[in-house]
This record gives sequence, structure tokens and C-alpha cells, in this order.
Amino acid sequence: MVKSSFITIVASVALICTYTSAAGTPEDADEVHTLLRKSAAGDRDPLTVYEQMMSAQKIDRDLQNLRQGHKGPRPTSSSGANTNNNSGEDGFVRTVDDSLLDGGCFANPSRCGCAHLKYSDYRGSQSTTTSGYTCKSWSNAASFPGEGLDDGPFCRNPRGAGDGAFCFVESNSAGVHWEYCKVPTCGTITEGVRTFEDVSSTNSAVGLSGCVTWSELIDLEFEVEDLLDSLASPFLRSFHLGGIIRLAAHDFMDHDISASQKMGSDGCLDWDHKNNRGLREIWSDGTPWHTLKQNKHPNMSDPDFWIACSMLVMKLASGGNHDMMHTFLWGRKKASSCSGSGDRLPKGKSCQDNQEVFLDRMGLTWRDATALLGAHTVGRGQNELSGHHGTWMPNTEKAMIWDKGYYEEMVQRAWAPRNEGADNADFMAGEVSSQFPKMMLNTDICLAFDIDTVADNKCCTNINMINPETGRNRCGIYETNQCKRIDSTHPRAESAQAILEFLGGNTPNDDSTRWYRAFTEAWTKATLNGHTELFPVQQKCN
Repeated sequence: MVKSSFITIVASVALICTYTSAAGTPEDADEVHTLLRKSAAGDRDPLTVYEQMMSAQKIDRDLQNLRQGHKGPRPTSSSGANTNNNSGEDGFVRTVDDSLLDGGCFANPSRCGCAHLKYSDYRGSQSTTTSGYTCKSWSNAASFPGEGLDDGPFCRNPRGAGDGAFCFVESNSAGVHWEYCKVPTCGTITEGVRTFEDVSSTNSAVGLSGCVTWSELIDLEFEVEDLLDSLASPFLRSFHLGGIIRLAAHDFMDHDISASQKMGSDGCLDWDHKNNRGLREIWSDGTPWHTLKQNKHPNMSDPDFWIACSMLVMKLASGGNHDMMHTFLWGRKKASSCSGSGDRLPKGKSCQDNQEVFLDRMGLTWRDATALLGAHTVGRGQNELSGHHGTWMPNTEKAMIWDKGYYEEMVQRAWAPRNEGADNADFMAGEVSSQFPKMMLNTDICLAFDIDTVADNKCCTNINMINPETGRNRCGIYETNQCKRIDSTHPRAESAQAILEFLGGNTPNDDSTRWYRAFTEAWTKATLNGHTELFPVQQKCN
């Protein structure tokens, strides 16, 4: 990826994106007396206790691995076949306490934490304790990577070491060394058409058709990994990585909150519609995904299977860093018909498509839309299928990594129009003659640049990017015509601000967590749309 001066868009956008949380100063502290454990400097804090316990014995190893995305050794029986049973101390333990993984919690870490995880997932910006003490920065962040300690002086519960989120506090006259925080508890998300409480059923799921257990999802993760490993080339793997996500997305993007037939994630697509070209290569008799469903998971509904596989692909392609499986709900039914669904999908021509699909019909925000389109970071387009040829990323290898690279490419490269006036008009970077060009759809570029009119479209997104071999800009005939950047007065200012947020600021960094969080929120909204009763993953179905 290009690592030259970072995000020229930021300088002119003049948007300041502060990472905030809905959490404020704790209230009703008297109701949480069990968490009002203060400590003088000589008393042991949760991290000290945790580290001493871990050094004395192996504690919660498998649960920690699962939380951190590391599956560990594949369990095998004596015959070498996969088994659902614990195969010994060195095998992957599938008999962990499922109540720790399934609390019916709608995860939204930037704003709240899940009680059943003891708020270890919380990544918000609350920086005061239950008694109002001010948190100080964590000095041991390096010892607990991925636990949010390096975000700043905020309440955290690394590795679930404490009974809840806590922090070490600034010097005070009372001699308090650390204290718990009362952070918001996840349960309902305030934006969007559907909430977790609207959709998640408290009725018994035992015996219901399509029931999904944690054991089945763990099996499915291994099977998805095997499927991807079995593909003959990186080209095919990148195609299938993006393809299964595109399939699930095209299923939920036909939702219309105001239509009599609302549609949404219902396993029904207009397969012959031009907006769905290429999806039969992913889902039809004999394709790897269809075969996996028929042979191993015949009881899962198609829409549940597509969503679960997509979420597992994201987890695997991120190296376990983006794990949304605790937000998965099942119970979607396959619709028998969905006439007109293809016409509801984005056509890839402009941000008017994004406006109509994501905001007007799906009820999402520009931030949600910008987060969801980041899925283009994996996969590829082909002329004979989608009509758009190339990858959003610099090469096939990077098109198999689930990270924020999509946004880095968008704002740093020199993108210029391609196929102007045609149905497959888009933007490309590099040589027209390239066999594997880099490309962006108009619906991608318009998140950061104002290309809404034909005149505005004839431009280069970065006229300062020079080809060292020729000494000229890489945009050809548009090398001197800079695309207009979206500023704070533009109707899509929220999308440009979201890009800056997902990139983690205007300094190069490898942190994709802000995009992961926003994507999780947007994805969950999108996959809940159109449903009134879905079920949390079960420990057992009969």
C-alpha cells in the first residue's frame, strides 16, 4: 500500500473526528456497591491477581484463545476425523462454558460492554470511576496487546481479569490506587430500524428448525478455513473471500423499510439481474459454498449460512482480529420470491445509489454505509462477471486481508475515470493495459470526493502522486484536475469524517480496530433489518 504523506483529504476536509463514547460520569454508584472496591497502593489490583494466577497455573487458556481469535490445534478423534469432543489437554476445548460466550448481548464496544464478558470487550472512552476518580494511562499496555489499554486513560478489563471494567487512578488525597467503573451495559443499539431487543427472542429455541449451536459454528469455522485453503490459487481465494460477503450483502441490501414487501436477509435474490452478475459462481449446485452447506449444515437456512460464513471469512482474513460471532443471531427464513430485489441494489454509478440504498431504504447512516463499503478491501471484480475488472487493493495478496486498507488506498492513490459513459464506468489506478488493474467504483470514490456531476467526475483524486519513471502524475489526461474533496459543508461530510475515523487519524498506523467496531455495528443493523424474531446461538438444540 502507498505509505506516502497520509490522507491529503484530511488537510482540506478540516474535520476533527474525536473518538467518543455514550458513557459519561457514572450515576447511581450506590447501586453498584459490589464494584466499589477501592484499593490503596499496597493492595492487589485485578491485573496483579490475574498475572499471579496465570503464572501459577494454566487458567482459561481456551476461552482466552477463542476471544483472541486463536482456535488452537484442531480436535481429532483417534481415527483422525473431526470430533465435537474435547480430545485432551492439548486439543481445542469445545466444552468451555458457553454462558461466557452467549449472553444475548448486542456488542457495541465503542459505547458499551457485555456483562457476561465482565465488560472485557468495552472500548469506549469513559475515564472516570464509580466514585468519580480520574483514570490515568495504562503503563502495562504492552503486556496485554489487543485489550484496548493503549487507547488512552479509559476504563478497561483486560483479559477479563477483574469483575468489571476498572482503571488505575490519578493521585488523590484518599490514597485510592484503582477502582471499578460503571460503564454502559450493551443490550440495545439506539440507531437503526431494528434493535437487539426488538429482534432477539426470549422464547425457547429448542426443537426449532434451523437452530444453531456454538459447536456448529466452531465446526463451520474450521470448514470455511479448509474451503479457502483448498482453492487452487490466490486469485480464486480472493474471489471467494469477497464473493461470499458480496452474496450476503446483496441479500440484505434489497431491504426497504417503507415497502410492503420489505425483503432483507431472506436468502432470495434475482440471480439473473445484472446487479447480481457473478454470484452464481459463488452459490449454485457444485460450488464450494453450496456443497459445504448441503453436506455439513443442511438445517441452517441459506441466509443464516451466508451471514455466518461471511463473518467467519472476516475473522479468518483479519487473523482473528475482527471476530463478530458473538453478535450472530439465527432464525432467518428463506423467502420463496423477491420480485424486484435486483432493482433495489446499488448500481455503482454514484453516491445517489448509496443514498437510496443505505439511507433511504435500509435506514442506515452515512457512517454505516462507509463502514459497510469497506468490505471491498477483500475480493476482486471481473469483466465477465460484475463488469468491473480489478482489485480495490494493490495486489491479490492484499486483497485477501481484512483490514482498513480500502480507505488508505482510496485517499492516497491517484484514481482516474475509466470506461466513461458506459454502464461499468469506474475509477482505476495504474496502466490501462494492466492485466490486474487497481480499481474503485464510483460509489467508493464518492465517499471522499465530490464526483456527483459529469464535469466533477473528470478528475484525478491525487494530482500530487508522481510516477518516478516519467516524472508525471499517474492520472494521464486528468493529471492537473484535482477531484474536489468533500468538506465539512458537504451533505456527505459524515462519510469523509468516517474515513478519517476508520484510518485512526492522519498519521500512518496499522490499527484497524475503529473500522472493525463501526463495521460490526453497521453489519448487525443491516442483517437484522426485516426480521422480528431471531435467536441467540444455543448451547444445544434438542
